[in-house]
Amino acid sequence: MAYYLTRNNQSEDDDFKTNVRSYHALYNIATIYGFKPKDDLPFSNDGDRVNEEDARSWAEALESSLDDIPDQKADPLPDKVKEINSKIEGFGSDLTPEKCAQFVEAIKTNPHASVLETFSGKEGKEYVRNFIEFLKMGAYNTW
Repeated sequence: MAYYLTRNNQSEDDDFKTNVRSYHALYNIATIYGFKPKDDLPFSNDGDRVNEEDARSWAEALESSLDDIPDQKADPLPDKVKEINSKIEGFGSDLTPEKCAQFVEAIKTNPHASVLETFSGKEGKEYVRNFIEFLKMGAYNTW
């Protein structure tokens, strides 16, 4: 599932594209580094809003994680990749609300030894930095 995060302005700088797996991983990293949202954060793509205070707090927590994200690209653990793939394949095309929730849980599963390894390497860390810059600009909607 894709996420399109936007402030509904005309500038491309006000948009950020991600997916359910990355969005959840970014949230999980931030909570490890002390992020405690004031409001419930939306984990759907139906136009819900993340307020300015939560966006900026999320950015601060992610900034404090950057030194701990490995500079070298980490390979996923093969057993975890197989586990995730088998869960996803088991859903088929009949996605009921219950199956959707299970699907999201399967995708959120981290195939690395640490959630920090999800964004390891030059490109991964740059992705986190770009998300931080997006969050620093304040409130946004999820689509």
